[in-house]
Amino acid sequence: MPPTAIVVVAAFLSFSDGTVYGGVAKRWTPDVDFEAAHNWDAEHVPSSVDVAVFQEDTSVPVVVPAVGVDVCEVVLPVNGQLILEPNAHVVISASSQAMGGCTGQTVMFKRNTPMEWVDPDNWSNENINIATPHVERIPCVHDTVVFNPGHSFSVIVPDVPITIGSMKFGNQTFGQSELNEFLLSDVGDQELKSSSVDNDVSITLTSTLCEDNTGCECGTQQLFDQVCKVASKRCDSKLGCISPVKPIGHCCWTCGAYFLINYNPNKFIGEKFSEEFKKDIEKLNSTFEKYQLFYYMSKLLNGKIQVVLASSIKYVDEINEIAKNIHSLLISYQGVTDVKMFNSGLSYDADGMTYGQIALTTCIIIFTCLLAIMFYYNKDWKSLLSGSRSSTGPVFVKFKNDTNDAVELIDEDVRLQRKTSFDNPTYGAVESMRKAQAFRKIHSYSDLSMSTTQNEAMDVELKETCGQKDVIPRGIQHK
Repeated sequence: MPPTAIVVVAAFLSFSDGTVYGGVAKRWTPDVDFEAAHNWDAEHVPSSVDVAVFQEDTSVPVVVPAVGVDVCEVVLPVNGQLILEPNAHVVISASSQAMGGCTGQTVMFKRNTPMEWVDPDNWSNENINIATPHVERIPCVHDTVVFNPGHSFSVIVPDVPITIGSMKFGNQTFGQSELNEFLLSDVGDQELKSSSVDNDVSITLTSTLCEDNTGCECGTQQLFDQVCKVASKRCDSKLGCISPVKPIGHCCWTCGAYFLINYNPNKFIGEKFSEEFKKDIEKLNSTFEKYQLFYYMSKLLNGKIQVVLASSIKYVDEINEIAKNIHSLLISYQGVTDVKMFNSGLSYDADGMTYGQIALTTCIIIFTCLLAIMFYYNKDWKSLLSGSRSSTGPVFVKFKNDTNDAVELIDEDVRLQRKTSFDNPTYGAVESMRKAQAFRKIHSYSDLSMSTTQNEAMDVELKETCGQKDVIPRGIQHK
């Protein structure tokens, strides 16, 4: 994901401390100014020969600057607002009919809806970098919210109570009562809107100072789902590491590492820990500068300290080794009792293969290996693939005596041979012979030849081995 916040360009290794000991100022960056070229689809402000068009559903208040506006024609929205600054004037040239009408362009105002408080890209601060968790890029409970003087804005505030340190409009700092009055005014109602139906905006101001020696958490974790609903749309789908990590408060998987630090509150002083760690990181700058590493430290809601490591360049295996060195460094500080490290492991060429391609390739390799093993232990691979083995099964035959006491085997339909069972024609005869003791030894039949092909008849010849002919096996009849 590309950097979305202000970073110190002069330093390749940047350290930011979000473990709050005193709130920082976070500035609202978007505007809905009429004279801002980036708010118009033509990338320039409408001129005296252009038609200025506000979309029909425009719901943001647009401030007309004091220098005034001179356009050929204006198309107004249904329910939008144009706010005139003191002494501002609007000139509609309609130079028009006599001079051939509006000869310029139709220029449309792009900002037709309010922007969201929970969008991390709408806030800026020098302490924010790519390692900063998304949920901590929006104003924290001890931060000062600053709206630029001389600019108009329109903000959708989440439908939950918001707590910040203070709020400034230009050079004016609001107290709680002044802020409440502003939220109820016509201008405040348009510039700070709630996502609730009744447009009830709740913003509470607290102290900008933290009284906890171990540091104070940002206090925005309850907005995590709303923040990520916006920020996750900008996550980078191509990551150059095998096992990406997601630090607490981050909405995107990323390459790098993060550390969760447990400490003894009786021995741990957060501000001292932060200063010592920052100095140690700066000493390593000459070694790490080519990797353009960024760090961010903050206290979590559960009381742990989190340190996040990220790089603004392509992830390489060396960053994994650097993370291990940082882990050894963190565990050595006073008051720290335990440090858990979560890192991204080895790198890979993100441009060459995606995670889906890696998973598909892995599955294909595993499936091929399994087939090879089964073929090795089962030579009849055609039967293995078809799910069956060739087997002749039992064959149904009929015996028929001719006048010469020969036995003829009559062929049946081959399709029925595998579906029909029959009794052994000699089984009952042999049992009867034994019971009657009619023979001194059992008849034996030999040289029984048969062919099961459809084109060749099957003959069976029975040879008598005893001298009597009056006993015929069951299933064989004289003609």
